[in-house]
Amino acid sequence: MKNRLSKTMKHLFLAALLFGLLPPSAIQAERTSTAFRPQDQEKAQAEQTLTMGAYFDNPYQHTLQSDYKAARRTSRDQWTDTVWQNDVLDAKITVWAGRQPLGQLEIQASDFVNGTHRIAAENADIRWLHETMANIGNADPEAPFIAYPDVIHQGGATQLDAKQLKSAWITLTIPKDAFPGTYTGSFQVRAAGSKTITLTLTFEVLDLTAPDSREGETQIELWQHPYTTARYYQTAPFSDEHKNNLLAQLQEYAQMGGRGVIATIVEEAWNHQSYDSDPSMIRWTRTAEGVYSFDYTDFDQWIELAIQAGVLDPAANRGQIKAYSIAPWGNIVTVYDELSDTDLRLTLVPGSEEWTAAWTAFLEDFMRHTIEKGWFDITYISMDEREMEVLQPCVDLIERLRSDTGKSFKISSAMNYSSGDDYSFLDRIDDISVSLIHVQDKSKAMQKLAQHRREQGLLTTIYTCTGQYPSAYTISDMADTAWTMWYSMKQGVDGFLRWSWDGWVEDPLTDVSYRTFEPGDAWLIYPAERDTADEVFYESPRYKILKQGIRDINKAKWLQSLSSETSTAITQLVQSLKRPKMKINQYGSATHARNSDRQLVQNEVRRMRNGLDEIARAYIQSRSIPITGVENPSQSLSLRSGKSRQIQIEPIPYNANPLTWIYRSSNEALVTVDEAGIITAIQTGTAVITAYAQENPQVQVMIEVTVPDPAKAPGKKAERPVNTRHKVWKR
Repeated sequence: MKNRLSKTMKHLFLAALLFGLLPPSAIQAERTSTAFRPQDQEKAQAEQTLTMGAYFDNPYQHTLQSDYKAARRTSRDQWTDTVWQNDVLDAKITVWAGRQPLGQLEIQASDFVNGTHRIAAENADIRWLHETMANIGNADPEAPFIAYPDVIHQGGATQLDAKQLKSAWITLTIPKDAFPGTYTGSFQVRAAGSKTITLTLTFEVLDLTAPDSREGETQIELWQHPYTTARYYQTAPFSDEHKNNLLAQLQEYAQMGGRGVIATIVEEAWNHQSYDSDPSMIRWTRTAEGVYSFDYTDFDQWIELAIQAGVLDPAANRGQIKAYSIAPWGNIVTVYDELSDTDLRLTLVPGSEEWTAAWTAFLEDFMRHTIEKGWFDITYISMDEREMEVLQPCVDLIERLRSDTGKSFKISSAMNYSSGDDYSFLDRIDDISVSLIHVQDKSKAMQKLAQHRREQGLLTTIYTCTGQYPSAYTISDMADTAWTMWYSMKQGVDGFLRWSWDGWVEDPLTDVSYRTFEPGDAWLIYPAERDTADEVFYESPRYKILKQGIRDINKAKWLQSLSSETSTAITQLVQSLKRPKMKINQYGSATHARNSDRQLVQNEVRRMRNGLDEIARAYIQSRSIPITGVENPSQSLSLRSGKSRQIQIEPIPYNANPLTWIYRSSNEALVTVDEAGIITAIQTGTAVITAYAQENPQVQVMIEVTVPDPAKAPGKKAERPVNTRHKVWKR
């Protein structure tokens, strides 16, 4: 009945419309009920005319093409942050294109200004993110392939297809001598035929100098794969071109605080788990007489590069050479046999007679060689995730072999330690790294172990790799790497180990997927295109935020060392860090258990950073920095009767604290000065205002103030500075 009535009414309406029986208002009403309302039409038209949008984006997670609709609804045109001197500010800008592609798309920075002080635009490195495909599973060919913007690629102008988005990474370097205060600058987003978009960045530079990551308190070890670099760039191992590529990577590694250098002493120490093989840097030979000899050509060139790059400094006992491995996975050692003129794969079971003979020969010769080179004291014989029945004979043999001065090689090992108070075996290993997945958050076991080992002068770190969350995969949120650094501090360990720094697949700029592991698990930096002359590698956003986490905990450790108050405040903050729950998803990858766990990681990183800044501000306010003098200009001025002016004094040092100025006038009938340093001219004449520091009365400024006779003045003139008379005493 209802449908028939509706049809009848519609027919009557059409008939009335045809014969002109409806007024215009009724016709308009019918149109607006079946089409857009006027405001909807205007909104739709405005949407259609928008050719481009840009906004400050969340630097702690990827923005994918599937986020396009959400990106169009985002209008964040301002960003604020807090940094220290000698620091880095990381930010992200995302741009979207409307119905037409964008050409000549670029982002340019202005200077960042704080009164008369500025940080130049050149300090802002702006690079577009490049997408690479990722199978989001772990050894699951049926998992979806998604494009991830995981490569901080190149700057300059670019193109953007219609209805697509593109992000840019901003790296703003804060100079060591940056004047403290609040700076404001902007980024101009331009494209051909589109209206320029201005985004404003405001940041506070605190009056504290961030520790240099090279000299910070945090141990960092990211495993290198130098032969992968040779394969990718199609160069002969340790040729000049190969060494130039390696040197650039190692210099970056040194700058970010890297200290562990991985050297392979057997073929395939990890049983070829990576895309590329890991050849031995030391060639083993068994002569016809059954005597072992060793060729250190590649090993020496690698270690010399690491020294040149600043990762290692044997003279200062800085850094570690990690020699892998006396316990290779599979217990296989490849030896060139002169008698048969072939490479033999010997299975040497730790503790066996044959194993003992072969490894005794190697360790004795390796000891001789490293002593001759001056590298012995920083060389560690290393093992990775081996059972106790393997570790025990290895440690026994290493300890048994001694130099002429009675020293044995140091030992390092990645361990699966969960709890227990018997540290007797662990105390024999100079450097251990414990998997994050084995650290019990509700237990104090890891903290107790780390504290015990620190008292013994031994190193302890946490490591992450496949099967763990938070981690550092291509598909990970960038916040995960910063959270891991904060968590290492919570557990009281010395730092962080990551199993791979540059273990690339065939062409990671195109596809990061591998037959096993979560995508990108094996590297934090990307190679450049083979035909690119100006670049050797590209950073990833997860690596950038890892470096942010390292800088932040180095700041926290530095603050912790200053006083009992800052130590307590930092300890309370870090110990409140919360840990998310994880799961293995349907495709085999480790990830967050729920979306709330994902958000928890980001929120916790922000909370740690905000708490750190608040503790830093409180310290700045409380610290004592004696004043020793004042800067020019001194002040001598002319001030008309009835006018006032604020005294401006620049102390030496500029951040003297506490600081209270006491003011006196030589003739208050002519010129007065109040407690705030405001001078007021009363009547014609000259008076001298003296200001001295209450904390150091020897520091004084004398300001001559002249009040002109209005009757003698030719006309109204602005006050102007006259010759200065400035008195400075310094302790």
